[in-house]
Amino acid sequence: MTLKRFLSTGILSLSLVLSAVAVQANEVNMYMSAITMSYARFNAAQTVADASKALASMRTAAVAVRAQKPYGLTNAAANNPKLRIYQSEIDKLIAEIDKASKLVKAGKMAQAKSEGKKILQLRDEGHAAMKH
Repeated sequence: MTLKRFLSTGILSLSLVLSAVAVQANEVNMYMSAITMSYARFNAAQTVADASKALASMRTAAVAVRAQKPYGLTNAAANNPKLRIYQSEIDKLIAEIDKASKLVKAGKMAQAKSEGKKILQLRDEGHAAMKH
């Protein structure tokens, strides 16, 4: 009976750990999707208010995703090189969002959208860096 209890406890514990990892990975995907959707809204924006709102949403999602650990790094130490690369790529993305926001606030929508294309480039570079 003790062995059955031990096995069932072990299986339950493993299930909880795996579900926590899945939830965390899902949060990263959710925030990344929010960044992509906000970028689309920013790119389609015709007014300073709409562009600012989209960039603010994009920044909020980027800050939130930086606090998460991506799948495969959920148990990584804070000084893990791959985790540092991930955080560095998100920091670059946030900086580019901030640059676009300043341009929008200055009323330079065309320049902001042109500079904003770097956001997608940084996203793609970040994904490529994480795959290696």
